[in-house]
Amino acid sequence: MFCCHPDPTSFLKDLALISQIVIALASLSLAGYVMLYQIRKEKKLDFQTAKLNEQNIKLQWFKELIVQPNMALIEEFYSNLHTIKDKINSNELTIDESEDINNFVKAELVKLRKSFVDVLQLIDKKFSDQLLENLDELIDGITNAIFNEELKLKNPSVYEKHIGAKISYSKNNLYAQLYNYKGIPV
Repeated sequence: MFCCHPDPTSFLKDLALISQIVIALASLSLAGYVMLYQIRKEKKLDFQTAKLNEQNIKLQWFKELIVQPNMALIEEFYSNLHTIKDKINSNELTIDESEDINNFVKAELVKLRKSFVDVLQLIDKKFSDQLLENLDELIDGITNAIFNEELKLKNPSVYEKHIGAKISYSKNNLYAQLYNYKGIPV
């Protein structure tokens, strides 16, 4: 029956020994794989934690060095834009009055850009460009309203619709942009 193994029990013993060796090697391999997997997973988690910590530190510096010192300037900018209402003395603005108001608006934007937005350019150009887009849309909207002879801006509801609401929207949008800023990817 068994040409190579005269004793069937020794064959079974040899087979059991080989199976134990195979099982031990498989267990050892599996343990090694699990250990390497855990090490890689921990390294990845450590890297992500370090990345988040660095991002949080950068956001804190951004808040303390850029945003907080300029909050009064931002408030002043929008507050000064609301004074346009006082500069509108009649429903028909002369070209000189319109140009004076427009120059005032542009001068206010220049102050904000130099003190706040230009600093952001150095930190995050894309974010700075988003803020500039918001501010440029506001200035364009005010300019269009000021030079639109059909609008009776002395009328409070017309003023509010074409200038006041745009100022408020821009301010809220700027604050939302600042609030939602997640920082620079590490």
